[in-house]
Amino acid sequence: MHLKQKNYDEAAIYWRVALKLCPPKASENIFKNGVNIMSDLIDRTSDPKLRASRIDTLLSLYDIRIENFPNSEENALKFKYYKTAAYLNDQDKKVMDAFNAVVNLCGDNTECDVLVGGMTKIFDMYSTKKTATADDVLNMYSKLTPMIELQIKNNVAGAVEAKQKIDYIFANSGVANCENIVALFAPKFKETPTDKDLVSRIVRLLNDAQCYQEDLYIQAVEELYKLDPSYKSAYSLSKLYAFRKDFPSAIKYLQEAIDSPESSDAEDGTYFLEQATYYAKQDQYSRAAEAARLAIQKNPTVAGSAYMIIGSAWGQAKCGGNEIESRAHFWVAVDYLNKAKAADPSLAADANKYIGIFSGYFPLQEEAFMYDITDGSSYTVNCGGMSATTTVRTRK
Repeated sequence: MHLKQKNYDEAAIYWRVALKLCPPKASENIFKNGVNIMSDLIDRTSDPKLRASRIDTLLSLYDIRIENFPNSEENALKFKYYKTAAYLNDQDKKVMDAFNAVVNLCGDNTECDVLVGGMTKIFDMYSTKKTATADDVLNMYSKLTPMIELQIKNNVAGAVEAKQKIDYIFANSGVANCENIVALFAPKFKETPTDKDLVSRIVRLLNDAQCYQEDLYIQAVEELYKLDPSYKSAYSLSKLYAFRKDFPSAIKYLQEAIDSPESSDAEDGTYFLEQATYYAKQDQYSRAAEAARLAIQKNPTVAGSAYMIIGSAWGQAKCGGNEIESRAHFWVAVDYLNKAKAADPSLAADANKYIGIFSGYFPLQEEAFMYDITDGSSYTVNCGGMSATTTVRTRK
């Protein structure tokens, strides 16, 4: 009755008697009620020695409960951690021991708030108390990230928000830089390069810190591709090589992603579009145009961007021949640029810019007249491995 009325001083008297006289296995409620009673007493205790004694009693209740009611171990350890973090936050080892006890038992199912609490604590130890190192922060983040990502995948309530908090703490910790990550993980990678969990952690950390130029990143991504080959990992490799301006390798891995039966047509269309971009960067315009056409076939929603690439490819191609043959490719370029802005109006500004440039290279009317070519007539252009039929347009 006293407990229901939250008269904890009176309830404590009867509870202590029950705790003394009843066998530990008599009722689990003795320990649950004891937690509520002791928490209230602690919150109202100002004397340091008495407060410390009551905190010690509170935490011991969880240990006795676990010993006698092992089925409640997960719940008891979780709340023991919360109470330890609340009442003994200045005692880092006790807080971290309580945290690790929960994580070691619950693993990927550790409650989101516990995971956030662990990240918060290690950051506080590093930034304020100087009792943790940059390596400790990195290790904590790389340990918690796959756990919280799995919970997000499994639609665990609060997991998305928890990850945002963990990422924010790490991003603002001052340790999320390439030098620290490489210094910590390069020796570990060298020792066990085929440890999939380790390699995944390295890739994730270096990727989050945008350390694309690090040799360790290349090595880890390539190793991860060997350990877990998939069209997605092939695509990741393509992005990495493109960043390093190794476009042939980027194209190679994009093709592997495209050839995978697991990739969808929509994804393949995007991959072809990226291939087209990389071909164009190497002045391989016919290949760029062909990849762009395949992109449209696989994914019509990318037509605007694909036509822009084709138009640019035709506009930049080097074509030989007379005054007409050497300039006719600009007609085709403008044709595709007009298609681009029709397919995607958001591209109109860029398309019009290049239309203006390429139109300035159209042959003069008198030049066309000399070759018996008139405005509006049909004309077939062959240039650099590309072929198209277009309409004659001249400058007056």
